[in-house]
Amino acid sequence: MISRLLAAALAPALLCGPARAAFEETGSGARAPGMGDAFTALADDVYSIHYNPAGLAQIDRPQFGAAYSRLYVGLSDGSDVGTSQLVYAQPLSRGKRGTLGIGWDRLSLGGLYTEQTLTLSYGRRVLERESGSQLLTGINIKQLSHSFGRTAEASAACLDLNCNQGADPLLSGSNSKGAFDADLGLIYRFPRRFQGGLAVKHLTSPNVAFSGSDKVEREIDAGLAYKSLWLSLAGEMKLHKSASGAMQRDMIFAAERFFPTLDYGQFGLRGALGIGGDDWRQITVGSSYRINKIQFDYAFLLPVGGVKGQSGSHRMALTFHFGAPTGDEEMSRDILEQAQKLRQRGPDYGYEYSEELKPLSLDDPRLADVRGLILQRRYRMAQKALADFAEHQPLSPALIRLSNRLGMILYHYADLPEPKSKFDQTLVAGISRFLFGEDRLAMLQTSYAYSLKTEDVRLGKLLDDMEKGLGLKAERLPADHPRQFMEELLYRVEFANTRGDMGKVESQLSDILVLEPEHVTALERLGSLRYMTGRYPEAVKAWEAAMKLETRDNELESMREYMRLALERAGGKAL
Repeated sequence: MISRLLAAALAPALLCGPARAAFEETGSGARAPGMGDAFTALADDVYSIHYNPAGLAQIDRPQFGAAYSRLYVGLSDGSDVGTSQLVYAQPLSRGKRGTLGIGWDRLSLGGLYTEQTLTLSYGRRVLERESGSQLLTGINIKQLSHSFGRTAEASAACLDLNCNQGADPLLSGSNSKGAFDADLGLIYRFPRRFQGGLAVKHLTSPNVAFSGSDKVEREIDAGLAYKSLWLSLAGEMKLHKSASGAMQRDMIFAAERFFPTLDYGQFGLRGALGIGGDDWRQITVGSSYRINKIQFDYAFLLPVGGVKGQSGSHRMALTFHFGAPTGDEEMSRDILEQAQKLRQRGPDYGYEYSEELKPLSLDDPRLADVRGLILQRRYRMAQKALADFAEHQPLSPALIRLSNRLGMILYHYADLPEPKSKFDQTLVAGISRFLFGEDRLAMLQTSYAYSLKTEDVRLGKLLDDMEKGLGLKAERLPADHPRQFMEELLYRVEFANTRGDMGKVESQLSDILVLEPEHVTALERLGSLRYMTGRYPEAVKAWEAAMKLETRDNELESMREYMRLALERAGGKAL
């Protein structure tokens, strides 16, 4: 029994091969362990609390995770080693003021030995450049505690083969110890899909010995990752002290791929290979299934070197995502819906409406009367004028399509009064674009009108009919969406900017200005984008429009300086 109790007291050392201090790295959740714990640079979910607190700044909606692990199954002494974890992340002001996290982690060896960690975590974006690069930082404050169970053998110490030597001085003393600890983390996101991460764990090297000294040694993790919509690649180096006291470097290479579907959720596969000193070798594989806001992860870890006589570790985790979809999720669903429509309707019925399906142009001089009535919002009279025109013309598909569109509008709105409110103006503009064949912008503008008055049942039905007729998706935000319509469009601009997709940034800014031509933030960012891409005269033009609307002195001064630089680079005179 004494040998088992001593083994329990040294359980953390046994778990990691070489004899080292308590609170050794055992990972968190199941997704990151499936990637061999090469998660310092990725760190994009609630388990970032464990790997790199800076990653919390990448979370823009609340997440909760629960995980359980069976470690080193099949040890010859029948040891039952497991971990349990609960983690939660809460963005502050939708992430603008950073994200708070809290975590609880427990490792146990039967009733003989237990470790527990409570973590308070915070991550925030501290720097963001016009190029799209970002610097994220984070910190963990941790309370570590561990203990071993009391047994009868503690009061009957043995010396050589002679037992009953009285109380064991170590095992009969205090059976628990606690200490405070801290971690620091950084993530730098490059303009295009790459990001680097650095985490310094056990910054204070706390002493957790039951007696004497047993410090938790500092560990430094550094990694580089590539992340696209459905694929992630990561490489990481972990630097820590080995059993001999020398610095040991472990290298891990990992990959992850998600396979999304429209109706059956997302399936994910991942794997990693790790090599390092002291004959450490490890192969890991993992999988995921995610549907709606729930994600299940599983990982299997097989050490090839190190601990012998065991058949690997199993990890499982369940994660709940609260709130509205993220930018990645919205983009993924849009791509899948486009692909599905192309399969179902053919190449002429996708998001970009085919020229062959356009209605007869209202710019045709012969339709001047019809066009005038439409601009006056007199749709019933416009339909009659179009019918009169058609009587003297050979029927053509384009003319039929124009008649059908006007009929659709007439079914919902026979006439509209002079637009006075923002809602009225937006609705009229959306209908006009629909009749003039500007289908994508018509859907966008009509969706914006609906967001201003979601209780308008008639407009909701018009949107339904437009979706069916055009094969385009209306922009309907859920009732619990954390952002208003324009805020959502600006969020997508930021999302595209972080991915370095400047074409997408410009098209989305242009959409915002279609909806609100005097949107000062969109004008300022459009000027910045054009400046970065060397279109200096266009940048000045956008900033000049913004300056007429901007009221903040610091923004005005900044624009004046950039306009001066733009004019100089364009060969003009400074302001």
